[in-house]
Amino acid sequence: MKLLAVELHDFRNLARVLVEAHPRFNVFHGENGQGKTNLLEGIYLVATLQSFRAARVEELVRLGCPSARVRARLERAELERLFEVEIAGEPLRKNARVDGKPVRAVADHFGGFNVVLFAADDLQLPRGAPGDRRRFLDRATWNAEPPLYAEARVYQRVLRSRNAVLRDEEQARDPARQGALLDVYDEQLARAGAAIVARRRRYAAAIAPRLAAAFERITRSGLAAEARYATALTGGDGELEAELRSALADGRRRDLARGFTGAGPHTDDLEWLLDGRPARAHASQGQLRALVLSWKVAEIEHLRATLGDPPILLLDDVSSELDPARNAHLFSFLRDVPCQVFITTTHPAHVLVTADRRDFQVAGGAIVRGELSV
Repeated sequence: MKLLAVELHDFRNLARVLVEAHPRFNVFHGENGQGKTNLLEGIYLVATLQSFRAARVEELVRLGCPSARVRARLERAELERLFEVEIAGEPLRKNARVDGKPVRAVADHFGGFNVVLFAADDLQLPRGAPGDRRRFLDRATWNAEPPLYAEARVYQRVLRSRNAVLRDEEQARDPARQGALLDVYDEQLARAGAAIVARRRRYAAAIAPRLAAAFERITRSGLAAEARYATALTGGDGELEAELRSALADGRRRDLARGFTGAGPHTDDLEWLLDGRPARAHASQGQLRALVLSWKVAEIEHLRATLGDPPILLLDDVSSELDPARNAHLFSFLRDVPCQVFITTTHPAHVLVTADRRDFQVAGGAIVRGELSV
């Protein structure tokens, strides 16, 4: 899988940008705030139909412009395809096309254009907020199990509706009607939630041995590394729906008092462990960063094995946050895995490859081809 070229029009601060990509390493360097991450965000958007910054769609359109567009030409299995996302309309909406044909169902878009994002903020995840870790896990799981995207959208929509009923004072004056509505939402939430838990759990288990092996290669510490999906649901895949439906029913009185839903995958977490102990409490900063790096190595290896083709890697200013030894291991791994890489950095010297690379300078929303000079 190779991204041949990407074109952005009025996306964030990028007025009109065309990047013809190298099949291996593409390095975008410049000062902060010039548009480097915006380029990666555009690639991520056209591949996944979402922003990794969780931005409102309005923020993706350049100030003062009515619309934005991202187009990417991809080669896979000797076949070229054109992926497009336009943000337009009133209100602004994302409209996707593949080979000129509209994408009718978002889930149908997945699987044709696989990207793995590794951002500097990811290195803070083990001590960060549970919601950030859930999004991190879901980004990885979507690549391997595309139906998760649609299931997560359904789940979030039903969750918002259920919470609205829990907080609605008018509904509270008619307990029978409120209870009937909650019964309907509980059924829908249990169905979608069970599918999410099963997919997350299956994915975390699948990459666990790769994660442990990568951590040992990186650290040579002899410590057992683990990233475990933590959920209150304990049944097998076929039992999860009934278990979650029961948990929602048992917690309804408490949910009504608090005004929000207390059971379901929106409360789950991704736990990082070293020798069975919580890493956030017992690991050093270097060990925590090695854990996240190991996850990304495992994610790439798993996708390569699953798809028979390595994904495209988006590396957003990670090298400046890694110590020299771990940065060297990252690029040693990337030189051995024939994936295409798009890298942003404040200085090209942070990128430890000299062959098979193309450099670009980013300044003021403009991207120009440059030469390696370190």
